[in-house]
Amino acid sequence: MINMRYFVVAILIFSFLNASSQNIINISGIWKGSSEYLNETSAIVMEITQNENLVEGFIYGKSLNGKDSTKKAFSGVITGDKIEILETEYIYKTGIDCKAKLLLQYSRADGNESLTGKWSGDLRLSTCPPGVFGPVNVVRANGVQGNLPVVEITPSAAPVSTPKHVTASPPDEIGEILVAELSKRKYYALIIGINDYQDPEIQTLDNPINDATGLANVLTEKYAFGNEDLIFLENPGRADIIDALDELSDKATEKDNVLIFYAGHGIWNEKLNQGYWLPADASLDSKAQWLSNSTLRDYLGGIKSKHTLLISDACFSGGILKERSVEQSSKAMLELYKLPSRKAMTSGTMTTVPDESVFIKYLMKNLTENDSRLLSADQLFRNFKIAVIHNSPRGLVPQYGVIAFAGDEGGDFIFLKRD
Repeated sequence: MINMRYFVVAILIFSFLNASSQNIINISGIWKGSSEYLNETSAIVMEITQNENLVEGFIYGKSLNGKDSTKKAFSGVITGDKIEILETEYIYKTGIDCKAKLLLQYSRADGNESLTGKWSGDLRLSTCPPGVFGPVNVVRANGVQGNLPVVEITPSAAPVSTPKHVTASPPDEIGEILVAELSKRKYYALIIGINDYQDPEIQTLDNPINDATGLANVLTEKYAFGNEDLIFLENPGRADIIDALDELSDKATEKDNVLIFYAGHGIWNEKLNQGYWLPADASLDSKAQWLSNSTLRDYLGGIKSKHTLLISDACFSGGILKERSVEQSSKAMLELYKLPSRKAMTSGTMTTVPDESVFIKYLMKNLTENDSRLLSADQLFRNFKIAVIHNSPRGLVPQYGVIAFAGDEGGDFIFLKRD
């Protein structure tokens, strides 16, 4: 068996000897930019130290959804204006990642220096599988990069001579890059609150419209939801809800985010094994104006957003969630891609819920008191789930999970907080 450590060293020495007579570019310093796979962007920062035509240092990375964060040591070689880098060791890893090979091209134009190329898998063990790849684009920290801002920073005075022994925190500018990228994406919201029903047999509610109003205010005042991008429906009929969903499907693009909130009555039909929202014009004598989970699921699958989050505070709202499997994906898949999501957050499972919602109380509390610029829906839910369980008189257990058959591919909705 080939000892890969010495094999890589041999490649570097051979490349050094071949390149020793060439003029060597200087790429020491801090480089910032992005890496992509299937149109999903991750921010990266490269801290490079160069000795002749050999380089080493660190690569910091963070996904736009905030779930995956890494710091990896690397070593590489410069040949002319080309750089080959192997990621060799994790300093830390949060979430899903793999060690890649980077093939980069150095260029200089209008005073700006850039390294562009691709990352890919190769035949080494414990690395990205062969055949996977994505573009890499970084610029020197004092340069200018297309639509990714470059923030001035002061590089460390200490040389990066032994990467595996250095445990410094990743530069703060990674978060700024993520925030800047997400700021270019639209955040749409459809907020529905129903207190009053035309059918006298359906009980009037006191709180849904107030809850919906409170959430709309938090989203537009504290998060990146513009007033012009928020649809608010007070006591809507079924046709009003369908029209609003059609409007969302016309507006949202594959880079945008969509949040849908519903507070009102829900009902479960045992014979059809189906859950329904009850719009304001619903009648208990006929399902004609009921809005079924299956219809809602079809709309959520048809809205071409990058991420869609449904928040439902209604009886039997958990019926829209797909049951989670205990089986895990093959490691060969590596689950390293940041993909579209269709998730739901509900106030309960297959149970009734009270008019005065503990679920909404703690959802709003956590959104209001959140200090982080980036907050994933999964993290938000985990922040308040236990509080709901402990403070619900009926022992409600809120749920968060995948909306079945709506196009979820493993991503997550991320809230972007305003400055």
